[in-house]
Amino acid sequence: PLGCRNRSSRNRNCWFASVSKSTTKVIIKDWLSDRILNGRTIIKSHEFEIDLVKYGEIYWGATKLPSAYSRAWREMRANEDYHDLGITAVKQVKTKGKEGTWELITST
Repeated sequence: PLGCRNRSSRNRNCWFASVSKSTTKVIIKDWLSDRILNGRTIIKSHEFEIDLVKYGEIYWGATKLPSAYSRAWREMRANEDYHDLGITAVKQVKTKGKEGTWELITST
């Protein structure tokens, strides 16, 4: 996949190297993995609408709508489809604002 080739210099193990299709969930998992590696375990909903969309375009050549990423993220949280990334839980963080915020709880 394009994402793995573009970031090989980061000296990381591309868990998605065998992935042949850039599905929305694959792109989200890649983005989450990148955030975890960089110590950014708090995620806000606007990051899905802006940052993740740009990430998908740059690293995967994917043009997906923000709503597609949000839908897939809700499904991933509901099914706990994130353990393969070393995430043990996703905790919703209460804030004063209306924006959704989550903390990725990792095993490392």
